[in-house]
Amino acid sequence: MVEGLHVDMRSLRPDCVACTEAKHSKKPYGLAEKKETKLGQLTHVDLWGKYKTTSIHGSQYYLILIDDTSQYVTVDFLKKKSQAGEKITEYMTHQIAMGRSPCTIKMDRGSKFVNDELKRWCHSQGIRFQMTAPYLPSQNGVAERMNRTLGELARAMLTASKLPQFLWEPAIAHAAYIRNHLYTSARPEKTPYEAWNGKKPSVTHLQEFSTPIWILSQGQNVQRKMLPKLQRRVLVGYDDGSKSVKFYNASMRNILTLRNYKLLTLTDPAPPEEVTIEPPGDKGEDKLPKNKGEDVPPSEGEDVPLSEGEEGELTRKNAQTGAEHLSEKTNARKRPVDSDIDPQEPRRTRGIKKDY
Repeated sequence: MVEGLHVDMRSLRPDCVACTEAKHSKKPYGLAEKKETKLGQLTHVDLWGKYKTTSIHGSQYYLILIDDTSQYVTVDFLKKKSQAGEKITEYMTHQIAMGRSPCTIKMDRGSKFVNDELKRWCHSQGIRFQMTAPYLPSQNGVAERMNRTLGELARAMLTASKLPQFLWEPAIAHAAYIRNHLYTSARPEKTPYEAWNGKKPSVTHLQEFSTPIWILSQGQNVQRKMLPKLQRRVLVGYDDGSKSVKFYNASMRNILTLRNYKLLTLTDPAPPEEVTIEPPGDKGEDKLPKNKGEDVPPSEGEDVPLSEGEEGELTRKNAQTGAEHLSEKTNARKRPVDSDIDPQEPRRTRGIKKDY
């Protein structure tokens, strides 16, 4: 390519310190080694938060626990980061009660919620911690990717439904619920729900987040006989244990659970347009026709502008007429004086009968 340059390919290639300091970067990741595990044997754990907008139940964090074999995700919402250790203990205790053998918990090395109490309990149960390398949370890629997936789904649902931001907690829970019932490339032959529970799930009840739902009034909320028995609410999730739905009650600003509900297929799902009310103080000056000049005669029923002298004379006449009218009303209210008063006759008191 050039002349006068001879390169000896057999010479040694010494390392350059300056080049190494200037060009060094993170090592690329190779293909992950897939190891066959049993249900509950390996759990990926990650903590999300702190979120500035407190949820409707006062939470600012959520903890995700993903089973490596089934890819089934469990979400627990926390008010404080210190509650994460307790939630992990409850999850592992439930696995042991189900006859499973949890062995490993994989998490970030910077997880500050791993306290001494959690470490002692895990060591007593034979459960070990598998930490990532420092500053490399991507080594816990299963949990990190699930965090992103749930966050994107919840953000899309809240944006499309235009619901308040403090409903991010039910949106995350609903996203995890839908995710467990769907296909996943990590286990193409079964859904996470089937692999975790051992039976195929039914998806006939699934509805879009924020779907209008009609709830039957029960208990103290029962209305009078002639009022509607159903009230329109917004669907925000499901409760499989009681086969109920979770709905948002805006008047109570709470999420309630009820089994008696009805889904309707509307011909015109769009809500009616809101009525625009004229703000107070707006007398309609901007609605007056602009082509009215001083030489144009007034139309029928239109007020005629008065000059300064005429306006003063009209004000004095109105004041005099108002005073005379007020005097007549006052005299009419006065009770006429009787010339002959019988002392034996009962007093004429308002509200008391003369004869009982």
